[in-house]
Amino acid sequence: WLFSLLMLQALLCSSWLLGQTEEVRPQLWNNLLVGWEIDDHFRLRGELSYNVLITDTVPWSELTSAASGVYRFHRFMETSAGFYFSAANQNEDLRSLELRPFMGFTVFTNNSKRWMVSNFSKLEIRTFRYSDLSKDIALRFRNRTYAIVSLNKRSILEDRNVMLFGYFEAFYNFEKEVRERFFNQFKYKLGFGYRHNFSWRVTLGMIYQDA
Repeated sequence: WLFSLLMLQALLCSSWLLGQTEEVRPQLWNNLLVGWEIDDHFRLRGELSYNVLITDTVPWSELTSAASGVYRFHRFMETSAGFYFSAANQNEDLRSLELRPFMGFTVFTNNSKRWMVSNFSKLEIRTFRYSDLSKDIALRFRNRTYAIVSLNKRSILEDRNVMLFGYFEAFYNFEKEVRERFFNQFKYKLGFGYRHNFSWRVTLGMIYQDA
């Protein structure tokens, strides 16, 4: 039922997009994730991503690196903390550097079954420095509900696993809008994933963001 709801939301968003008069341009996102499972309770994660707007008019691109630590204190709950650092070309005349420390909390169902649902809440402090030498700071809350199901195995933890996944994420900005090209409010994602083994996984999906 959850995937049916996500599919319905995606169709509604697609219908809304087709009805817009403004030009729609796709983005290409590339993410590389690495992780270190220190023990059953604690792990470290790193991320490097490069996102670009596919357009020949007003360019936009973003290079982001991130590091975080995750601590599982309950069978179905964990907390996390870390930071993001990103450099973005907002348009032809404005570039930005952002440092974004965060704290998060996740609750999830049993991940040894064929399916899993999780909810990740995160509080971020966003500090910006722009190419025109101005600065900005803002507080943002994010909440993501995620679901995944295996299509060919009895558990999502098994190797050579083909999976279907999706999420819905909402953004709440406490104070003001900062100067950035895409000021996110909602985000939807649907896609397929393949887990070759514990160390190697790949996903292919489509994201719609209301920004």
